[in-house]
Parts: sequence; structure tokens; C-alpha cells
Amino acid sequence: MVKITNIFGDQYSGQAGKAGVFAKWKGRQYRRAYVIPANPKTTMQLVIRGYFTNVIACWHTYHSIQRLVYSYLATGLVMSGMNLLVRRWMLAATKLLTLPLDPKEGVKQIASATSVKTDEVVPSTANPATLTTKPVVIGSAIMGTTWASAVQDAYVDIDMGDVRIPVDLDNVDGAKAAEAVVADGDLLVISYTSGGRTITREVLDTCSGGAAKFAARAAIGVALRTAYYPIDFESVVLEVYDLSATTYFQLESEEIDAINGKVYLDMSALFDATDEHTYTSYTAIEGAKLEVTKVDTSFITWRRYSDDQGYIPVAQTIEDETYDWNLSAGTYVSQIRAAQSAVLATKHECITMVAV
Repeated sequence: MVKITNIFGDQYSGQAGKAGVFAKWKGRQYRRAYVIPANPKTTMQLVIRGYFTNVIACWHTYHSIQRLVYSYLATGLVMSGMNLLVRRWMLAATKLLTLPLDPKEGVKQIASATSVKTDEVVPSTANPATLTTKPVVIGSAIMGTTWASAVQDAYVDIDMGDVRIPVDLDNVDGAKAAEAVVADGDLLVISYTSGGRTITREVLDTCSGGAAKFAARAAIGVALRTAYYPIDFESVVLEVYDLSATTYFQLESEEIDAINGKVYLDMSALFDATDEHTYTSYTAIEGAKLEVTKVDTSFITWRRYSDDQGYIPVAQTIEDETYDWNLSAGTYVSQIRAAQSAVLATKHECITMVAV
């Protein structure tokens, strides 16, 4: 492959007879020899093509922030983030090593103060209802002490598609408990819309090993997560597929829009006037900078500024851990964390910064 430098600034593209083929990649023009590619379809060729198919399919399942972290890692390599993933994948696949894992991802909510709202009565019986204070810390909203509506089997935090299960789901119809006990082969599934996609009965969890339940996942750090997000508000249907009865049972679930401070019951038409919520709200800091580097280096693997809701999405690869982490904002004391794993560097959390 020959790089082309033209003092007249001419740009060439495509085939020039049989002399060669001109093209441009990453801002650099080049010429290569014209050849008719051979395609003997050997066994090894077919295997390698299968690897390429798999890695490209994997790339297309990544969300934008997962792709962005590969773009940071490709800085200085004169290749795209997708090229870097392909290179890593092919090296691992051909040497029978562990394939690259999906980058870990989450949201940091940057605040100057937080406030716990305990047993706050819903301001109206409308569904959806608006909480008194927003934004809400992701994963903090739960039913209050007084709750007259149907007991909620799950909370769906729509920002990242996190599904929290407050207590074990022992029955295929959840807290209603009028149907059969959960058994091996039963599925916890979710239907929703996200960014123009309609997802129907995506499997979140499978009962196996005689567990006879879908285990509780009350904390945001262990929540189940949908394949696509953010989820469109008021679009969720959560169900259990009963294998023995070959029937779906809808569960009670509550959607939580942390940015707008809204809550929505997926099965009930209205909230009860006595329903209460407990949650944490915060005062957002806009323009805070999060910078992540490979440990003990200046190589930046993430840089992002908080928006007007204090949100900073972040992703990091497991293969490149560990990381140093620096959060700074104009009139606040910077926060520095050293030697963090990808999981710790990206976990959902609300960070309260102290004024200088």
C-alpha cells in the first residue's frame, strides 16, 4: 500500500484502470495495487470470516458510551474504536483466548447537596405522578411505609434500563401469589420501547437449579438491565413466563424517571391518595469534569462533563483496568480515586462535592 502526497492538493478515489486503486482512510490518501481477490473458501478462511461476523455483531449491540470508550482507547493508533475491538477480538479468537468482555457502564450524578424524602405522599392520584423534588438519585425510589396500591414486584429505573426486584419473586404472578410457584424454566421477561425500537419479551432472568424463585435484586448495583436504554416512560410490561402452563403473567412494576422526578404504575390506572414514596433528591452541579486515566499514566480513557441534571455517563473496559479517576468542578474540592476496577469506576452513584 502506497501513501499519496500531492503538492497540487488533488484528491483521487477509486480504480485508475489497471494501475491501482485510490482511497482515503482516517484523513490519509493512499494507493494500492489493483488485484482481483482470490476466494478459495478454505476452512481457515471460513473460520476467520466467522470471527469477523461475530465481532461486528457484538459491536452493533454496544451502546454509544460503550463504543466511545473504544474510541478513547484507539487514540494515537490511527484506527477507529471499532477497528480496535476487531483487532483485540481476532487476536483472542485465533489464539483461543478469552474474548473481549462488554465494557462496564453507568451514570454518575454530580451534586452539591442531597436530601432524603421519607414517606412522601404522592401529590395527586394521577398516574403518572410527579414527586415533589427532582432530580432523583438513580436506584433510591421505593414504596413508602403507607402504600394502598398493589404491592410493586419491581422498580424500573428507565435511565439505564435497570430493573430492581425488592423481594424474591416466588410465584409466577408475583405479590398477587394466586398462581403457581416459580419453577425451573420459567422466565422473567420485559417488553418496552426505546429510541424507536419496540422490544417484545426480552428475557431478563431464568429460573434454574431448583431455586423456585427469581432472587431479589433490591440494590441498584445488582439490578437486572435491559438490552436497550433509556426506556421510554410508560412503555414497560414486566411478565413471568410459566413454562408448565405456557402462559405469561404480568407483574406489578413501577417506572421511575429520575430526571423528571416522575413515577408510573404499569398496571394500575391511578395511585391511591395515601401512597407514599421514599427517595433521595439532589442539587445538580452542571459542568463538572470527570477524567479517567489508566492507572499511573496520563492516557485518558474517559472525559466527560456533567449536564444540567448533573449526569455523567461513563464506560470502561475490563481488559484495560485499573483506572485513576478525577472529578473536578470550578468552586468545589476535587475528588480523586486511585486504582479503580472498571466496575467501581462506572457504577451508578450520586457524588456530593464540597464547596472550596
